[in-house]
Amino acid sequence: MKTRCFAGLLLALAAALTACSPSSTGVDEDLSQPTMPSSDMADHEMAEPMDMADHETPDHGGHEHGQPVDLTGLASRPEVSLLAEADGSGGIMLDIEVLGLELVPADPPVDHRPGQGHVHVAVDGLPVAMIADTSYHVAGLTNGSHAVTVTLSSNDHRDYHAGGSAISATADVQVTGGAPLVEPDVRFEVDVAGGTIGGGLQRFEASVGQLVEVTVRSDVADDVHLHVYDLKVAVHERMPAVLLVEVDIPGVFEAELHTAGFKIFELAVS
Repeated sequence: MKTRCFAGLLLALAAALTACSPSSTGVDEDLSQPTMPSSDMADHEMAEPMDMADHETPDHGGHEHGQPVDLTGLASRPEVSLLAEADGSGGIMLDIEVLGLELVPADPPVDHRPGQGHVHVAVDGLPVAMIADTSYHVAGLTNGSHAVTVTLSSNDHRDYHAGGSAISATADVQVTGGAPLVEPDVRFEVDVAGGTIGGGLQRFEASVGQLVEVTVRSDVADDVHLHVYDLKVAVHERMPAVLLVEVDIPGVFEAELHTAGFKIFELAVS
């Protein structure tokens, strides 16, 4: 099943150009020259970059992280299209085309620069990768329909917007040859910002044999490490970590942000 979607070129300029001149917005004059990234194939397992005009007021660090970068006032904006095809083995092959944006790696992180960025890949609304490649393989999906979205992002992981919407493309794909759909028995969420855990340190309760899903969101990049089960998943500012584990060992287990070195939750299994 193949689907091609296009986004990014259909919005008018009108009064926006008057209100947002290059002198007040920092628009890069070279942005009208599109960049065509390479199309080499990269194979990735599921789980695991252009600010052309910054119209918002920067914070003390130079950027207001989390706020989209509005490119509505640009005469020439980047665009992205997506061709997605099921591989018959529980995965989806993505062929991504990006125009008007230089793709640079998301890791290690770099400061926002006009004309640069990367692509955020999400499946069914959940982020799975941040890439500078134009080909990508999402593996390990369950059978059934899945929505794949690719969104253009600045170096500091803010979505590029135009006319109030993200510059993105979405394709619906019917996956076959994968695992049957399995829902976790219990779900938990943790939010970390400024070195503080939202709601304080929590202890999550589960029973032996249950499938547990824990989603961790953080305002800094790190690894979430669940001890004893030795499960480690990367977390980024705009890509949460999703830990999925079938608990078969009783006890109380700590999870920490590996680099920051502090505990973010406890999992009690009985």
